[in-house]
Amino acid sequence: MDIAKAFEILSQGKIISTNSSQYSELANMLLTDSFFSELDELISKIGYRLIGEGGYFYMAKKAKLNATQQQLFINKHRDVIVAISFLRQLYPRLDRGNVLSFIDTVTNYGNTKKDDKSIRDKLVYFSWIKNKEDEKGMMEQLFKHLEDKNVLEKVSVSNSDKYKVLDAVNYYISIVDSIEEGEE
Repeated sequence: MDIAKAFEILSQGKIISTNSSQYSELANMLLTDSFFSELDELISKIGYRLIGEGGYFYMAKKAKLNATQQQLFINKHRDVIVAISFLRQLYPRLDRGNVLSFIDTVTNYGNTKKDDKSIRDKLVYFSWIKNKEDEKGMMEQLFKHLEDKNVLEKVSVSNSDKYKVLDAVNYYISIVDSIEEGEE
């Protein structure tokens, strides 16, 4: 892995988790102080900075986002934020490194829905499928989306039930927490 490849991946807006199997080589390189500093120095020249905290890495603009940029950021990440908020409603102690079972999540959702009908609204909001009665299909879509956004990762390719929660979840949980605090 070289600087160019690291920049190519990070410049796509990906959040790289240290506990990701898919990006383990890049994460290990970013954990090296000299590699981190060199990459940060290079991207600094184009107005960005490299952030490494809580077991994850990403690129951020140096300058503060204006109102339009903030709205674009929120719109871009809204689906992931809603999906994580949904999972946090099912698993209040959701944290990086946890392993989630898809089957257990469906069961937990069914049990939670009996007491709190609002959880279904989050699932429906998140879903793009037409049949809003297909809750299992919507749940599959939610897991796939979180996998695509590098928040969840299958424990193994051959196991479609177990998903590891990647370190990047903390990035989104901090956003969810700040939104939930604002609602109180």
